[in-house]
Amino acid sequence: MEIVGQTKLVGEVSKVLDIFKASNCVIKPHFILTGASGTGKSVTIKNLTNVKELGFLEINAAQLTKEGTSGNSLSKALSPLLQMGNKPTVVFVDEFDKLYISGNSNDSLAHETTTGVQNEFLKVLEANSTSVFGDYGKYINASTSNVLFVFAGAFNGEEDITIDRLREIGLKTEFLGRVGLVFNTNTLTLEDLFKILDTSELMSNYCALFTDIDREKVTYELKAYLTKSFEMNTLGARLINTMIHQYFINGGLEEREVKEIAFQQKLSLHKIL
Repeated sequence: MEIVGQTKLVGEVSKVLDIFKASNCVIKPHFILTGASGTGKSVTIKNLTNVKELGFLEINAAQLTKEGTSGNSLSKALSPLLQMGNKPTVVFVDEFDKLYISGNSNDSLAHETTTGVQNEFLKVLEANSTSVFGDYGKYINASTSNVLFVFAGAFNGEEDITIDRLREIGLKTEFLGRVGLVFNTNTLTLEDLFKILDTSELMSNYCALFTDIDREKVTYELKAYLTKSFEMNTLGARLINTMIHQYFINGGLEEREVKEIAFQQKLSLHKIL
């Protein structure tokens, strides 16, 4: 699968993953990946790990709670490592920036929780194993010697974030000493969005169901909407799937009353207008 608009990033990350795998995980260049929402952070890493036959585990940092409190702690989130065996694995930590409380927050409990999670990540990076939540509520030791961590976040959409900027935001020096590489996604251009739409698998799936639809006509209308809304787009490439769903389910890009829904192998768009 082609990763649209991120040629430079693909080259950079490919080199990191190649070094990680070729060294038998002795060299682990953990890195931070920044970029606006919908620019392809997770899809880039997931697709490259698949191409290079590496394990992949995604966790959401915004949903993590401090160890010992109720919720999804890091020990629970990392428990799938037990099923990875000795396979070199990339752990993609999404929404990592959510662990850093903005300056106008007075919620001391939230600050304590997120700081606690940051410290737990630091402990994992410092060791070759970590305690994870296993069956029957028992903690089991899992190896992290073959794990590469990628910490990703939008960081308020800031472009070209550097190590110094990350330190200003609140990342600890000890953390940056272990995760010292920073890569950034490019903001997608209108032409990039057009290319993603042209090759959309979701569009193909819908057109296979709605056989009375002219794909070229739908694509033309969606591109017109993309052009009109481009400057206000805060979803990035995610806007494309949103538009496609809305077009086929609502019978266009403007909401209409759904009078009938027919669940069949093949559907007609006119049946739900």
